[in-house]
Amino acid sequence: MFNDMMRAEIWLQEKLETQQGIEDLAQRLGYSSSQIRRNFKRCFGLSPSAYRDQLRLERAVQLLGHTYFSIYEIASQCGYQNHSAFSRAFLRRYHISPREFRRSERQRLSLLRHDMTQEYPFRIDHAQRQHAVVTRLYQHGPKRESNIENLPEHETLQALPDKLRNGCPIVIIHGNHWGEGFSRADLGVQVDEGVTDELAIPLPFRTLSLPAYRYASVVTDNLGELGSIIDFLLAKALPQHDEFVSGLPPRLLWRKTKHRKSHKSPDSVELRLPLYGSD
Repeated sequence: MFNDMMRAEIWLQEKLETQQGIEDLAQRLGYSSSQIRRNFKRCFGLSPSAYRDQLRLERAVQLLGHTYFSIYEIASQCGYQNHSAFSRAFLRRYHISPREFRRSERQRLSLLRHDMTQEYPFRIDHAQRQHAVVTRLYQHGPKRESNIENLPEHETLQALPDKLRNGCPIVIIHGNHWGEGFSRADLGVQVDEGVTDELAIPLPFRTLSLPAYRYASVVTDNLGELGSIIDFLLAKALPQHDEFVSGLPPRLLWRKTKHRKSHKSPDSVELRLPLYGSD
């Protein structure tokens, strides 16, 4: 049952901008609407509708705080049919209006920029279209998982065929607290196009097509600094280069150096924050 409700949770996230309802989800998974509501709440503690509202506002927090999209655009991107409905929902959850939240977050970043002493080498680059085989992990809820630094050794990856396990580990971090662990994350490996056509992908893995994107990148061997690195990018590095994030979730890619013979954890991790715009 949990694998099906995981699929439901992912579907809700992927359909935030649409008005598709629980009946559409039930039809997709082959359940009745009442079964979806009952089983989903058993797994995630909320009804599907309440969970989707939470995801929408979670995304709104990122877009308000770190992009220059208008509040009207953000409301639409988060699945609200009008600005008023979005503002009411945001105020009800966070006890502050979207406009006031944006102002306070920009003030916070300005103070961070003024007081910042630690900087990190970074680059802005472009990634071509890629593919990944991933599964969804949860930090809270029915299947609490380990911290980010332990994910490349996660036992779930052992279910992948040998040909895939040798790929570059990737984690896509969902939720608001990018630098403080994760609430939801997609864990897996990057693969070449066509590789999965030859292999049986075990449940609960799925194949993702990752479109081309621009990103800001920092490489580190200390994930304990992840929060500081993200603050540096958001508060200082990106504004200095007239860049801002797209609102897509950050990605972590684990790298092995050529001289490393051990199959344990790779030497370094590359953080990628997707940026707005194209080359």
